[in-house]
Amino acid sequence: MKIITNNVPRLLEAPDHHGGVGEYVRYKNHNYDLGDFVAAIPEAFGTDGWDGYLSDSFYSGILIKFTDDPDYVIMGRYFT
Repeated sequence: MKIITNNVPRLLEAPDHHGGVGEYVRYKNHNYDLGDFVAAIPEAFGTDGWDGYLSDSFYSGILIKFTDDPDYVIMGRYFT
């Protein structure tokens, strides 16, 4: 599995900016709702500490990692 990330923390956005419920993060020109991510099994994505994933196909998807600051997350992509 190949994982691509620049490890840059991204600010979470409040729901009123998008008219929805929950928190959002902007990544690759898309808004992702944190509630759409599935908890990651630690062995599935290596030892990098990814907390969740969102599949966009059978072979690829988006990864999310929570930081020590609750207002920021780190995003990545995975490919198999």
